[in-house]
Amino acid sequence: MACNCNKCNPSKPCGCTDVALSNPCSYSDCSVGSERCATICCAECVSYCGTTFQVGTAGSIIKIETGERLDSIIQKMALMMSQGIGGCTSDDLHHAPYNVYAANITSNSAVILWNNESTATTQIEVFLDSGVGYVSQGVVGPTVLQLAISSLIAATDYKVKLVSTDSGAATCDSVEILFTTLL
Repeated sequence: MACNCNKCNPSKPCGCTDVALSNPCSYSDCSVGSERCATICCAECVSYCGTTFQVGTAGSIIKIETGERLDSIIQKMALMMSQGIGGCTSDDLHHAPYNVYAANITSNSAVILWNNESTATTQIEVFLDSGVGYVSQGVVGPTVLQLAISSLIAATDYKVKLVSTDSGAATCDSVEILFTTLL
């Protein structure tokens, strides 16, 4: 069964494979006010299919678009809750990347991926912490949306954060993601 996560806004493709726990896809809470169960198509990646909306004023707008990935919206809202609306969290200013996650985790490597970076971003630096403090893993340009990290230790907990920089050298931190390498 193919994932149809881009059905509400084809310009915002979900890009996921169908990993639903049942076939056809289903969702456990179909009560009134919950997700529209007929539109849920994959458990790993769900798109917001409501009407596009925004809150804030110029220089501090948070915008949620039809078709935007739910995992990205959650990270956007978490940053806003911890930092308020404004620099580093507003869609109309330089902001941290959203939808940061780890993939292809092995005993000694992982790939860090992200999207929804600001158009003002000039570079992204990826930092890794195994419990002794953050250490830079590399700097990438504004259109590069992943970085492979190797030489990790098996069965170890890691934290990763991204720091985006704009042309004025202002920086914004992403959410911290957590993952554990395999044994």
